[in-house]
Amino acid sequence: MSDENQKVVISVEDLLAQADALKKYIDYLQKTYAELQDNIMSIDSSLQALKEIQNSQELLMVGDKKGNIIFKIQGIEKTKVLVHLGLDYYAEVDPAVAERILNDKKAELNNALSSVQKELAKSVEAYNEIAEILNQIQQQLQSQAQQPKGG
Repeated sequence: MSDENQKVVISVEDLLAQADALKKYIDYLQKTYAELQDNIMSIDSSLQALKEIQNSQELLMVGDKKGNIIFKIQGIEKTKVLVHLGLDYYAEVDPAVAERILNDKKAELNNALSSVQKELAKSVEAYNEIAEILNQIQQQLQSQAQQPKGG
């Protein structure tokens, strides 16, 4: 018997459970994707701040994400900055090293973002396939219900 003639039988309940699990996984991937994008934007902001520090005598520093308070800072030490290494570790390095560290982090995040994007696309495709099968089942049940019963 050839493989082409074999059929896989799965219950509607199993299909619904798979669709639900995929939906939850897709939601998780979408949140992860958004977090990665946010982290990349933060690194871009840090890289921009590094450039601004090198080119100006004073710096405006935002106190929070919404900009509720802004500090005007003068006399900034331009030869050393603290860069976040991970967990609760920071290193005092010159701006060129900080830029290299941040660009490396950004590259890692972009790779992770690409992986999540591919996984998300595969999951959405699988979810859509299951949804289409469920839709076909529903249409068949509706057409059977509308057919007159023979006596």
